[in-house]
Amino acid sequence: MRNLTNLLSGFFLLLVFVAAITFLYFNTEPVGIIFGSLSFAPLPVSVWIIGAFVCGGLLGLILGLGVLRQLKSRAEIRRLKKELVNAKQEVNHLRTLSLRDLD
Repeated sequence: MRNLTNLLSGFFLLLVFVAAITFLYFNTEPVGIIFGSLSFAPLPVSVWIIGAFVCGGLLGLILGLGVLRQLKSRAEIRRLKKELVNAKQEVNHLRTLSLRDLD
């Protein structure tokens, strides 16, 4: 069953690759893109469209893998570790004080 799934996945990827190559072949009209004050050199329409799909796919992978969430969690862990060290130091300091020192 697993071999069949791998075979179908490979066939699907090959089909997408052939479709992309065909799309590139038939869409060669150069188009310049102006986005606000940014002006990009004229490139074929297919390059712009496939570039947009690739950028969207990469962005989706980054967000889907939770990279930003992991970075936020690591920062929170570092902050909490520092807070724990400070609290332990304060507790140790308070344990060394006698009741007369508190007056």
